[in-house]
Amino acid sequence: MGATVQSLLAEVDRAAIDRFLSAVDSVMNSNTLLLKVEADQPLTVGNRQGVLEAYLRSDLFEQMMLEADRQREWYNLSGFIAEPGESGDAAPGGGPVRLLREGFQAAVTPLGEGEFAQRLHWMLSRAPSPYSRRLPTAEADQVVQDFLREVLAPAGRDGGPAEWGWAFASVEPDFLRSSEYYTQEPPLRPVYFDGSESDTATLFHRGPVFCLLLTNGSP
Repeated sequence: MGATVQSLLAEVDRAAIDRFLSAVDSVMNSNTLLLKVEADQPLTVGNRQGVLEAYLRSDLFEQMMLEADRQREWYNLSGFIAEPGESGDAAPGGGPVRLLREGFQAAVTPLGEGEFAQRLHWMLSRAPSPYSRRLPTAEADQVVQDFLREVLAPAGRDGGPAEWGWAFASVEPDFLRSSEYYTQEPPLRPVYFDGSESDTATLFHRGPVFCLLLTNGSP
């Protein structure tokens, strides 16, 4: 990715999107985040692994994680990730603290459009729910439908050539450090994932625009 990569995080500040993210938070006990980015090239099935990896390694990714964390009023990353012009906390041995986990793969596995929708429904009605807050089927259907209508809308920046259809993929959630809840090891903060099946990362893209949906449901 080149210098023209930019955050489109302001574009996810929509009622239907917030309703879905908040519903997932409640059901999965998650700090759900949706990141939206414009790259300097159209994403394809062939290049999206490389584009995603470059984005994850960029300063922009951590800046967007911090902004999204604050936008959703979680504040779990504040004080750990340095903002531009700030030093932030130091990692052991010196240097800035990074949210990215060393040695990650972030392997991308294709999803069909139906599988993508099923994954969203799973988050609301079948995912582990520590406080038994799963949504009734009809309500989950409506929340997902409204979310899809908003995020997959062809208008505005997402518009482009007809061949720019939406593509979807599951991403291995190994690229952010874990709370070590299941290993009982002291975590190096900041952390995002918990190491359970409720850790998910979902990529969807059209042309140069892509979104990354993250969940980290806790028991």
